[in-house]
Amino acid sequence: MNFQQSLKIAGRAARANLRPGMLLWSLLLLFLLVYLGSAGFRGLLQQVADFKSRVGYPFSFMVYALFGALLPELLRIVFFQRCRCTVENLRNFLFGFLIWGLCGILGDFFYRCQTLWFGPGNDWRTLMTKVAVDQLVYSPLVNSTAFSIFTWRAAKFGCSVWREILSVKFFLQKIFPLLVACWCIWIPGVTLVYFMPVPLQLPVASLILCFYVLVFTFLHKQEA
Repeated sequence: MNFQQSLKIAGRAARANLRPGMLLWSLLLLFLLVYLGSAGFRGLLQQVADFKSRVGYPFSFMVYALFGALLPELLRIVFFQRCRCTVENLRNFLFGFLIWGLCGILGDFFYRCQTLWFGPGNDWRTLMTKVAVDQLVYSPLVNSTAFSIFTWRAAKFGCSVWREILSVKFFLQKIFPLLVACWCIWIPGVTLVYFMPVPLQLPVASLILCFYVLVFTFLHKQEA
């Protein structure tokens, strides 16, 4: 596996994500238009932000765990398993609940750091700086780590799999295409996140995660 082959795999991943990505971008644009045009909707989001400020990191954990772990399993059971729940669904949920919940806490902490580093503004220079740091530093680290952990789980937590995970081949064949696919989807998403007021950034990111799960569940129709 060389870099040229990795680029081909990444290109296929980007093309596969084009249709769901365009639908997700349309949903995000609709969300932004409603936010800018409806005082009632802004007030509703502000209530969510106030609740999140009172609860703190437990809110971040739970909302990401629900959208990242519970929602996918429910959709899988209803639409792909004919409403038949299995033990594997429970295992998937419990493991995903922990991983996605920790991602929620980490994401909340990172958004706060971005505010400290670059300020709370949403001008284009600040937006592009935050998006660049998010997608070129934070996202690769978190996505590659999470993907490696799920790969480790798929190998029944065997230690030998880490030789493969830490190899250049694994990065070129798995991680790099994953990052390209995520960039295609999440660059518009995190731009919207950083456009929002600071207290709303994590709640909006969780909504994007919800949209992401819904779009990919119904358009890809696969259990991955």
